[in-house]
Amino acid sequence: MPTSPISFSRITKTYRLYPTPKDRFLETFTRRSRHVDVHALRDVSGEVPIGTVAGLIGENGSGKSTLLKILAGTTTPTSGTLSVPGRIASILELGSAFHPEVTGRRNVVLQAALMGLGKDEIAGAMAEIEAFAELGDFFDRPVRTYSSGMSMRLAFAVATAVLPDVVILDEALAVGDGHFQKKCIDRLFELKASGRTIFFCSHAMYYVTTICDQAIWLRNGEVAAAGDSHKVVLAYERYMTKKEKVVRPGAAEPQAIAPGSHGRILDVRLVGGNGENGDTFRPGEPWAVDLEFIGDAPARPLQIYFAVSTRDNVVCFTADSRTDGAGPFVGKERYAARVALDALPLAKGEFVVHVYLADDKALALFDARSDVSFHVDSDRWMSGLVAVSARWE
Repeated sequence: MPTSPISFSRITKTYRLYPTPKDRFLETFTRRSRHVDVHALRDVSGEVPIGTVAGLIGENGSGKSTLLKILAGTTTPTSGTLSVPGRIASILELGSAFHPEVTGRRNVVLQAALMGLGKDEIAGAMAEIEAFAELGDFFDRPVRTYSSGMSMRLAFAVATAVLPDVVILDEALAVGDGHFQKKCIDRLFELKASGRTIFFCSHAMYYVTTICDQAIWLRNGEVAAAGDSHKVVLAYERYMTKKEKVVRPGAAEPQAIAPGSHGRILDVRLVGGNGENGDTFRPGEPWAVDLEFIGDAPARPLQIYFAVSTRDNVVCFTADSRTDGAGPFVGKERYAARVALDALPLAKGEFVVHVYLADDKALALFDARSDVSFHVDSDRWMSGLVAVSARWE
């Protein structure tokens, strides 16, 4: 087994984009450029020690698959150097290496031979591959009859059963049922325990933080961060949250009540543990929402309903002046109320505040606001939306 690490230095991959096939032909004979250079990778460097599970993360189009193909040897860099010692097994484009008209069993023989295994080694691994893939009679049927999940089962079984020195996986766990995903994860940990090196690309941050020792974050073909997987994932999620952040409109809200309504929400402000307004908070800190609203007449009773949700409308928690016994609000022209929490229960992410102004029975809606958002930031990466103080017994 090799002892030197996987390393790559200043890897750049540039593709030429031609408007039409004719332009490629004309460029060859006229020697005048008719293409545009598209850089998939720019000066990407890194090192992965032997026996390490390394995660590769980033948005679509950031260069992840290109880097994995270069490491796997299926494409070459435009410039730069790399060293990947030992036998390599890779799952890049799902099932792309299989011949569709050939049976699964025959494809196993072909793939294992391409990895450098002899006939005896292939024969010795065949039973394990067949058992791991769990394809039943389909193992001896043409691959064109396979579903995407079945192709992934076969590809993963081949790539990991031949005991390679380096395993390169591109979203290999994104397809398949829970049972097979568990088998794949167990196999990855077995390979790691035996000293194999694994390069793992995924959009599932839970997998990256759980399986990987370190991670590399690619952004626009360049390394944005590298190091401990939890720290890199946390930096990546902060970037994505900032990128997708809901921006509160800057225009002032009109003070008048709209025709046909009986009330209006004037202002919604978020208050942190320091007593100041803000839009970024920490898990567990004191937190409050300050509300201002008016009714069309002092005698009209009003109720407030308040909710915090994720950006995809998963409600995290609510407060209701009617059921909480704080309302109805009556007898004034203008009201100010604070909904306060001793400890913000949210763990991390971007959230939206929804406020509804209604009649005394909270049935007739007078006004609504959903234009205020806030971010919860933590020093450590956590899965889930809510931070709880659990007691284990």
